[in-house]
Amino acid sequence: MKSREDNHYLLEITQPEAEAILKRSRLAIIPAGSVEQHGPHLPCGTDHYAIMVIARQVAAGLDGLLLPFSHAGVTPFHASFVGTLTLRQETYINLLMDVAASVIKHGAKRILILNWHEGNTAAINYAASQLQQQYDVRCVVAQACYIAAQLYQEEAELTHAGALEALPVLAYRPELVRLELATNPSPYQAAREMDALRRSRSVYPLLADIRQIAPTGWYGDLSIVNEKKAQELVERVSSEIIQAVQEVFKRLDT
Repeated sequence: MKSREDNHYLLEITQPEAEAILKRSRLAIIPAGSVEQHGPHLPCGTDHYAIMVIARQVAAGLDGLLLPFSHAGVTPFHASFVGTLTLRQETYINLLMDVAASVIKHGAKRILILNWHEGNTAAINYAASQLQQQYDVRCVVAQACYIAAQLYQEEAELTHAGALEALPVLAYRPELVRLELATNPSPYQAAREMDALRRSRSVYPLLADIRQIAPTGWYGDLSIVNEKKAQELVERVSSEIIQAVQEVFKRLDT
């Protein structure tokens, strides 16, 4: 069990503790995930749990105030499957800006948005830009899922409901991971090629439905998933984010 000093999550600490964190670091951390289908073996809250287990460690490492935020994200891409909740971009932007404005009012000068869900990115970037226009605040975004993909590129690819999504959930809520039910992955090569096309930085399609990539809603290899690897991934991704964020804020402050 972690000590109380390691807990920086606003919902679990007192008002004086939250105020003390903000006074020390002037840093607020907003976790961004999603509620969407992740096959028969992972919970619909996978993206939320994945970002929360990392955000807790990052908040402790940076001495930032970890804020509660929407479990739901911007994910019309998955809406054809029951179990998916999606917000409109304008709803998400307004919610993010309102939450950030609340903590800015109480002394936050730096905002770190930790994201696990790719579909949130456009809304996050716009909201962060607007916050910097309207307030005396610096905003930084860390894409935790991409960092995991970079760190484990020799072992696994970032696939929907694959190993890199199963591992952080296993580290945080192991009782929700049911690998024995992962019996219907979509064809890997076809899904991989379409996913790569979607993620291209040059020319890319805007796909309407995850089924265009994975007809069953998920694909990927789960062979590396175990408890030891789960804890390792959380530690490595968190450490990478802490170091990178410190360097970015240092650069911005010069």
